[in-house]
Amino acid sequence: MEMKEDKNVVINIYGGTQQILPNATQAVQHFYGADISRDVFREGALSRQELSPEAKRLSAYINNVEELGVYLTRLSGCITASELALVVVSMVENRTGVSKELMVRESFIRLLLPLTPGITSGRSIDNIRARINDAWARRPKKVS
Repeated sequence: MEMKEDKNVVINIYGGTQQILPNATQAVQHFYGADISRDVFREGALSRQELSPEAKRLSAYINNVEELGVYLTRLSGCITASELALVVVSMVENRTGVSKELMVRESFIRLLLPLTPGITSGRSIDNIRARINDAWARRPKKVS
């Protein structure tokens, strides 16, 4: 009886997505880096939470799951457009993924409206944009 020796072949390819599987019975893929583990953790945490479709869309801008919960709570507690503006300004200042340009876009403001059921008057896009601009102008400047 003839004995076959197993030979290991290691192929290192950097960048891109390639698979070289000659007669393979299994493939193992390893991910290295903090970004990938953070994204996997985030997706798992988001799937465990029961979020509305609007909250899931907001999660595209707020990467941290705990921060997302805090902002959703703060948004649901807003009763005026000025309070909503303060929450939006804090999102920008805390570098959540919301930029100065994004905070006044109609699409972003429309995303926030269903998350703020307590605001009964002054829900127009123009009014909320004006309150956000006012809050941005009044924010305390950080001294470096």
